[in-house]
Amino acid sequence: MAYVPILKGKRGELTALGRMTPDVRAGILPILEVAHGERPQKGVETFLTNARSRLPTELDVAVDCADLWRHGAVGEVLAGRPMTWIGEEFGAWPVALLPVFRADDPPEALAEVRDVQRAHGRGAVLRVDALAAPAAALHVPDALRAVDLAPEQVDLVLDAGHVSGDAAVAEALPPMLDALHRARRAPWRAVVVASGAFPQTLGNLARGDVPNRLHRWDAALWRKVASATDGGPPPYFGDYGVSHTAMPPPDRRGGIPNIRYTVGEDWQVRVARRRLPGNDDFFTIARDLLRSEHWPPRGEDTSWGDGELARCARRERPKAGNGTDWRAWTTSHHLAVVTDSLRTMDQP
Repeated sequence: MAYVPILKGKRGELTALGRMTPDVRAGILPILEVAHGERPQKGVETFLTNARSRLPTELDVAVDCADLWRHGAVGEVLAGRPMTWIGEEFGAWPVALLPVFRADDPPEALAEVRDVQRAHGRGAVLRVDALAAPAAALHVPDALRAVDLAPEQVDLVLDAGHVSGDAAVAEALPPMLDALHRARRAPWRAVVVASGAFPQTLGNLARGDVPNRLHRWDAALWRKVASATDGGPPPYFGDYGVSHTAMPPPDRRGGIPNIRYTVGEDWQVRVARRRLPGNDDFFTIARDLLRSEHWPPRGEDTSWGDGELARCARRERPKAGNGTDWRAWTTSHHLAVVTDSLRTMDQP
């Protein structure tokens, strides 16, 4: 495992995970953030339904319920708190669950993590705000005791949050290096440097034939951290895929057809003009991608998502899909590209 994508626990992202090839699946530990939605119980039920039908077998999955814990008990038949409910459901599947916790989580949340990790036996994931790591470090020993785990049973994720631009990377670098230096004093099972760089909205991007080039500042931060560390292996890489770091609000509207396409150190983001009925403008931007220099050498064999994009470009699909489909296809491409880059070039 060298790649830790932090993904929203939604149908599109879960579909992409379910369509991974074995070599991609072997190289990642996804963290799934469960959203409470309009009703916490409905949010958990929807997550479990999608996870049950889409997650592949023989995969370790970390689940983060931070967005749910403040809502208290959820569920009816399994009327417990969210991590307990999710842990019981995952116990019946051939998918290993690693609960996610933070050092300053309330005692009842840490107790849930303790019980779930004991039941699943795969340890847990500790997420730390890298920009506030010195303060968080004070609570780490107590939190580890509360969840009944030693550092060597825990994957540590140092998260810088959203970074966008040289200034943000430069600001995040010193505290991230300090957090990494502190982390290496303990025998963590793995240490991950994570951040996100995709914008929160596409509203400011140009629409039409020419893609918007957005730099992957999260990958740039990781490269600076890796080059500045003295000795030892570099930390694992984490990002937020092709999404912003923040959990989006429920959206009942159809999104503008778009393709968030990972190419090297950038995203090439195509946003369609509204010219055709329904979402048929997606066929146009998929065709433009297929004809562009950004279409990869392996083409539709790059990932399942690339195959679906190629089908759209050739109008082999009866419908152009929707926002959930587009997120699934581009997340599939992103996961394949990043894991391949880490495996062949030792960088994301």
